[in-house]
Amino acid sequence: MPRAGAGRVPSAAVAPRPESDPPKPPASAGGFVARAKDALPELLFALVALSACVPLWLVTRPPLQDLPQHVAAVQVMAHFGDESLRYAESLEVELWRTQYLAFYLVCIALAWIVPALTAVKLVLTASLVATPYALRSVLRSLKSDPWLALLVVPLLWNAHLILGFLNFVAAIPLALFALSLAIRIRTEGFTRKRAAILGVLALVCFYTHVVPFGLLLLGGFVVGLEKDIKAMARYAIPFAPALVATLVWMVTSPAGQSTLSAASLGEDGRGEPVYAPFSRSLAELPSWMLDVLPGDADDVLFVLWAALAGGVLLWGQPIRHALAQSLRTRLVVVPLAAFVAYFVTPVSYDWIWPINARFPLLAAIFALVVLRPIDGRWLRGAVLVCATLLAFVSVDLVTEAALGFEEETGELDEALEAIPEGSRVAGLIYDRQSAHVRFAPYIHAVAWAQADRGGAVMFTFADFPQSPIRFREDERPPPVPPRWEWEPQRVVPAQLEWYEYVLARGGPGRIARAPGVEPVFRGPHWSVWKLPD
Repeated sequence: MPRAGAGRVPSAAVAPRPESDPPKPPASAGGFVARAKDALPELLFALVALSACVPLWLVTRPPLQDLPQHVAAVQVMAHFGDESLRYAESLEVELWRTQYLAFYLVCIALAWIVPALTAVKLVLTASLVATPYALRSVLRSLKSDPWLALLVVPLLWNAHLILGFLNFVAAIPLALFALSLAIRIRTEGFTRKRAAILGVLALVCFYTHVVPFGLLLLGGFVVGLEKDIKAMARYAIPFAPALVATLVWMVTSPAGQSTLSAASLGEDGRGEPVYAPFSRSLAELPSWMLDVLPGDADDVLFVLWAALAGGVLLWGQPIRHALAQSLRTRLVVVPLAAFVAYFVTPVSYDWIWPINARFPLLAAIFALVVLRPIDGRWLRGAVLVCATLLAFVSVDLVTEAALGFEEETGELDEALEAIPEGSRVAGLIYDRQSAHVRFAPYIHAVAWAQADRGGAVMFTFADFPQSPIRFREDERPPPVPPRWEWEPQRVVPAQLEWYEYVLARGGPGRIARAPGVEPVFRGPHWSVWKLPD
């Protein structure tokens, strides 16, 4: 028999167990420096991208023309059940009427946590900051220089943003991110994960705005062209949900039917599309890009941007990856199609305006997609420095304008405070323009009363087919004629019997002399008038 303890390893042969793990050697200074060098470019890119949202947050109400209407719609939908705000007395919510579903759903969710204005600012901030990242993703998928994405930052504060076309602006990065995935499916291979994400992005892009979605479809089509029909069909599968949503929207939605009619040149009798002569369209082309401020500063900025982008186009070298170079060449079709669409599509149709003006900005942004990388360290560095300077100058100009606009806006908050919660308010905006930004940033100011104080207002987008809120048929104000909001001098007291108060900027014209009308607030710019019961 074996002795006790036989088969055990002698204690002397067992290595002593340390009481704790030995300390790791300190990281070398060289490793830290290497990581810092890797992080520095990313921090610089983030800084330039984030700079675009500075004008939104340095002021309470940025000078975006349609912004009050969007904020009011979000406020109504997020707090529709609040009886003190009296929204349900004259309004109803129909989210499925609007094609802007994705934009509003995100804003509504945020407006349950933060004020509606802050919610809209957050979504717009995400859209602005995401755009250079989305363009960088496309350039990477094409094996091009991702740093060229900085060239999009000077384009972010454009005429459409100043007009307050927030859904249009929000759809642009979605279209670019989706296009990037479509390219990766071709260059790196089809996977279920990529296909699923592409399908979601395309669907969300459609439910944000149809025009960037249309260019996404065009880009996806040219990227997916193959001789093998089965391979093309498989590639098209991710776009199927968005295409189905498009067909449903066009058939069931009043806004979709008007859009379809516009595409068919108004053959269903809704009205005649309005076209601009070629010479006029050509003359107005710069105004739909960066021409957002009085004076010629942003015109000069656009010329410098165009010169820089054109230089990159000329200096760029072919992409070494053969398939990526082929796809880049195909994608030239997208900016060219957008450029041509500006001249051949209508200016307006029915209630839809503008139509053709959407395309110049998209042509410029999608032209950046097809830029080729620049060889030469110093030349590449000079281009990036110039792009960064243009971005910062652009943001600085808009920031200065926003600060001036806020000072010019004056006592609007005090005027709104004079209006009781839940009131019906008509807006008579005699002074619509600003000395600091173009267009008419005060034209929809009465919607701030609905956003801040509840109730119902006029003028409002609630009478438009694309609006997710609308007036109840059994309790609504009398319909107003076209351009009512632009001609307050023609409004007579009899047209305001449904309302309880008037918010005026400038004027207030004959309303102040009408029997029974009483001033409740008068300031240098704004006044509030109580109408007779």
